[in-house]
Amino acid sequence: MKKQKGGGLLGLFKPSTTEFTKAESDINSLSQGRALTMGALPSSISTLMRSGRREARERQIIYEKWSEMQANPFVNTAIWLQTTAALGGHETTGDLVFIECKEEVKDKNMLALVDDITTNLTEFINSIAFKMIFTGASYGDAYARVYSEKKVGVLDVYTDELVSPQLIQPFERGSRTIGYALTTGKNSFERLSIAQMARLKMPRVSWVPQMGVYEKSLVGNLTNDDVSSHELMPSSAGGSFLHGAEESYDNLNASLAGLIGQRWLDSIDEQIVTLNMTDMNNEQQKKFTESVVAMLTRSKEVAEKSVKSGRPFLERMKHIIPVWSEKQVQQITPMNGGQSGRSGDISLDDVMFHAKNMVGALGTDLSMVGFADQLSGGLGDGGFFRMSAQTAERSRISRIALRDCIEQIINIHCFQKHGMVIPAGERPWKITFYSSISALAAEQARTRLDAANASLTILQAIDQMKAAGVSFESGVAFLRDEMQLDESAAKVYAEVLKTPEGGAPGGGMGGF
Repeated sequence: MKKQKGGGLLGLFKPSTTEFTKAESDINSLSQGRALTMGALPSSISTLMRSGRREARERQIIYEKWSEMQANPFVNTAIWLQTTAALGGHETTGDLVFIECKEEVKDKNMLALVDDITTNLTEFINSIAFKMIFTGASYGDAYARVYSEKKVGVLDVYTDELVSPQLIQPFERGSRTIGYALTTGKNSFERLSIAQMARLKMPRVSWVPQMGVYEKSLVGNLTNDDVSSHELMPSSAGGSFLHGAEESYDNLNASLAGLIGQRWLDSIDEQIVTLNMTDMNNEQQKKFTESVVAMLTRSKEVAEKSVKSGRPFLERMKHIIPVWSEKQVQQITPMNGGQSGRSGDISLDDVMFHAKNMVGALGTDLSMVGFADQLSGGLGDGGFFRMSAQTAERSRISRIALRDCIEQIINIHCFQKHGMVIPAGERPWKITFYSSISALAAEQARTRLDAANASLTILQAIDQMKAAGVSFESGVAFLRDEMQLDESAAKVYAEVLKTPEGGAPGGGMGGF
């Protein structure tokens, strides 16, 4: 290893420091012409205007689509399950989130501050936690109007329909939310600051093509290092769990519409009635035809009334048709060629496929949204809920988003009541959740169990080698080559195989 020149931290990390310094000068040699001549194809902001078959849409159109999807029972149940997996809840009090003091905090003033926050905000936070994550998972954002008063702190937190994501446009500088524009009030435009509203923002994992990105590219200045001088920009829609399931949702609706349409068509019983009116005069033909039409019309009216009222028609219907000689209804021919109903069964395979595809895109399993016969791959009822990595990851990002939102509410309380906002690295409190994430906890338990079993196997092998009088060198080779331990770890564990001075190797694990 070459000796670093210079002293202190600069000498220790000088190669990396030099690399950054050189990069600042090398960047000036880049040019658009050089990029083109070297085969780098030109690109533009228009690539963000579509994603696959999805064209750019207006913000309100995107939210309308997600609102429609949220009303679907499959989607609603899937988002509900994801929210439940992320939060859990106390079995008696129902509390979801707790604000606790950090163990290392000893200052009395900080302890009193945490106690004040816990006493005044815990009830508010637990009352909005579930709704905030549910709305955030559906729309990518959720908002809470925080009412506060100087020297008192937070008085109330409102999360109902007037702060729905469709009605609020957040504005950002860089990645930080600065304020909000509301399409409510007399003029359909109102402003709120970060001291009046808190935002739950889901991470923008995938880009949602939408209008306005070109205009933002003209105003935005990524080359300016002074973020405080950047223009306020409207935040783009995104972060919703529903975005990746839109196409599957449309396919499911199309397959369901086809299935229901086929059943409606099969329920129509249409027939052609032919009348034999030979040798009838005009008056007789007219009266005979009117009698048949009245009979069929009456039957239709009775059927419609029964369907509308929901009550079955239990009486017998008899119709009298005047005839002359042997003149009567000659033939009744069904419109579908004489068949009664559909000749074959309607397949549900395409419907089930699209349902599985959509629910899978939402991070859950079809057995969890009402199809108990579709158990999740042998995991048992609710197995996907407890074992799925998708559920675990969505629960994790949901908790992170909710924790940031709660920190905003705490900052508002501290600012209004105590006149200060504590930076993130100096906060004396921590936000914890009552329950662990089921899938992550199960994975951690399996990992610990596997590690414990592997450790016991190694101990048993060492014990047997010691009883057999295996030498230190042989023990190291066995642990390294057969047990797949690192060289250093194998030498440490094999120390027990060394023969003590003045005696023969003993039995058991007394060397540890």
